[in-house]
Amino acid sequence: MTHSVLPSRATRASIVCLLVFAAPACGPAEGEDESVDVEQALDAFDVSQNEAALVVASIARLDPKSANPDLAALKAAATAGLVFRPTDCVTTSRKDNTVKYLLSGCLGPFKTAKLDGTLDVVYSVGASGLHALASARDLHASRAILDIDSEGFFSLDADGVTRRLEVETSGEGQGPRGHRIERAGAYTVTWNATEKCATFEGDFETRVGTRAFHTAVSGFARCSGECPAAGGEIVHEKTDLGIHIRITFDGSAEASWSSSRGLHGRIPLFCAAGS
Repeated sequence: MTHSVLPSRATRASIVCLLVFAAPACGPAEGEDESVDVEQALDAFDVSQNEAALVVASIARLDPKSANPDLAALKAAATAGLVFRPTDCVTTSRKDNTVKYLLSGCLGPFKTAKLDGTLDVVYSVGASGLHALASARDLHASRAILDIDSEGFFSLDADGVTRRLEVETSGEGQGPRGHRIERAGAYTVTWNATEKCATFEGDFETRVGTRAFHTAVSGFARCSGECPAAGGEIVHEKTDLGIHIRITFDGSAEASWSSSRGLHGRIPLFCAAGS
């Protein structure tokens, strides 16, 4: 006589989810590992980090008070080799206030990734200062792939040293862990050109397949070629599924995470220079 073994409640929930909704629409069943959600949150952030570095690169040598977008584009094109390294990794072409950057194995500001592909930037001037409208398709940043549609607003803080870039963004990207992410939101990058360190604060609506999350980044800081400093965090949540995940950085090459369901763990970061 044979005895059938019934699957666990969590397994049964996963089977129903696969049959009825298809896998991307389903969150982890109760008791299951939520590490996939953690990976997706970090991939969404890594795509944003690399995009931020590209937008910073496009304005790094410019005067935030520039009143002539054509001259801003001219200077950006002429100084690209001082921003992207090595110098011969980038070629530029300019027409009026638009610059096309062709990148081949470049390291940009903060050494976040090796960059390969084409970036187009349109410069303009508004009440808030110099603007840079950046777009790219299938641009590779080491393990990540970026589709970019973003507009950065460049200014100088009251101390006269700290530079600030406020970016409104939308687009897609594949993070270094292989998840395809859609993002829409805003972030702010501040940096001191002498210290080569940057801070990042952001707020996004992110989507993976049919699953939508709200992702917020606060207190994130990183110096050129180093792992994130201790103290930053990412909160990744979907209230209708009861999912709330917090990822924290401690200065090492791993991040810690915990979920509203009581699960927790650690996950490696891609934070070496050129990673």
